[in-house]
Amino acid sequence: MERKKRLSKRTASVRIEPYLAEYIQKKLEIEPETGGVKIPYTTDLYHVVWNCMAKPDSHHDVMQDCNLKIYLPSRRSKMDGHPGKDPAYFNYLSSNAAKKIEEHIRLLFNFEFHRLMIENEELGRPLRNQDVVDNFIRRYALKSISPDALLKNFYRYRQRLFPKKTRKYKKKTGYLIIFNTY
Repeated sequence: MERKKRLSKRTASVRIEPYLAEYIQKKLEIEPETGGVKIPYTTDLYHVVWNCMAKPDSHHDVMQDCNLKIYLPSRRSKMDGHPGKDPAYFNYLSSNAAKKIEEHIRLLFNFEFHRLMIENEELGRPLRNQDVVDNFIRRYALKSISPDALLKNFYRYRQRLFPKKTRKYKKKTGYLIIFNTY
């Protein structure tokens, strides 16, 4: 019983954009006993979550309708005399922490999606942009975002990377044609 109670305390739930929650749940492994997303220690997201973990206060706000359950990292580092954070006690993620986690997951999502789209362009567009978007949506089973929204996201990103240069307008003046009549 003690093990189950300790495992239940090793998870924290946050509310983020639904399409980001769907993406990260398909991308990362799910802990079978708790149902939380298990974040590999080699990723930056692991350290973002680790830095955001805190002890719950007596008056902490319980987030309602959370859509992402995270299996909290357990690092037992003894740097500078600190024994580390035990996730059984440091199992609270505030709303500000949820925003930081959401920003980082959005960064991962955009990086992967934009990389796929640019690779398709570099290969001479063997697939239409719409087909690449559909494959991406199918791979991660995204239901909360439309293909048009993803295409618009990519076009905005591409516009920031390669801004269009406006053509300089030169007004043509009428030419004076003189015929030599001898």
